[in-house]
Amino acid sequence: MFWRRLGTPEADAAPGAVPVEDAGALPPEPWDPAAPVARLPIRNEGLRPLELFIEPYCWSEWLEPGASVTVVTVGEAGAERPWTGPSVPDEPFELQYLADMLVVWPYGDLVLILDAAGNELYRYP
Repeated sequence: MFWRRLGTPEADAAPGAVPVEDAGALPPEPWDPAAPVARLPIRNEGLRPLELFIEPYCWSEWLEPGASVTVVTVGEAGAERPWTGPSVPDEPFELQYLADMLVVWPYGDLVLILDAAGNELYRYP
């Protein structure tokens, strides 16, 4: 479903991120059940691969035609503004669509990328 455009997962990983190959090796860390959770399902309905770019983590993967993922962001529990987006205050996501590329800015304390089956592909603490 995914293929990496440049580099290796180890070289491209943000500090503290779990590489795709190791995502199943570590048990998922729980978060506060009172924390707000926002999910952004993404499906490539086009005929060509779509690059999915997650900022500010510089995570980039190609989403093949027909493939889907879900970007999950967990906000701060009990906060008046659980998400801290600078250009869209109190919104969990900001999206930018470019030719053959979708840039997602998740504004939570924890960001997860899940495949279509719900398996964790990446996590940013």
